[in-house]
Amino acid sequence: MGKIIKFLLICLGFKSLTACDIFDGTKEYGTPYAEYEVKGRVSDAEGSPIQGIRVSMGESQSSHLDSVTVTDAEGRFHVIYGTFPYNDNTFDIQFTDIDGEAGGGLFEEQTVTVQAEMTEEGDGWDEGDYAVKEDVNVTLELKKDSEE
Repeated sequence: MGKIIKFLLICLGFKSLTACDIFDGTKEYGTPYAEYEVKGRVSDAEGSPIQGIRVSMGESQSSHLDSVTVTDAEGRFHVIYGTFPYNDNTFDIQFTDIDGEAGGGLFEEQTVTVQAEMTEEGDGWDEGDYAVKEDVNVTLELKKDSEE
């Protein structure tokens, strides 16, 4: 009898592990969830691309999914952020110079508000995937101290 109970407890333990969704961290039972995607380019006043600008979404800029990225040599970025759904699918994106003078100068921080549209309907607590339809193109100004 003791072996049967031990076997059943082991089976229940393994079943509880398989019920966990360890790959989608924030898609917890009873928690609405949505995924937001933004692409774009960062340039200076002359239109030249700026490399090394941190692009982040969300209140804390930390998530199990990619919520922070850095612009590449062409000034391009691509951010995906999984979070509790925004009421009107409007959210802020922060642009911060993290490499200082190495990226062509020290640039002012900027925040841009964007609105996403549904690209794929979700199921259950997953409220779907959203994307900003057009590229977000941002022009950063040099900080006053670095305009020498």
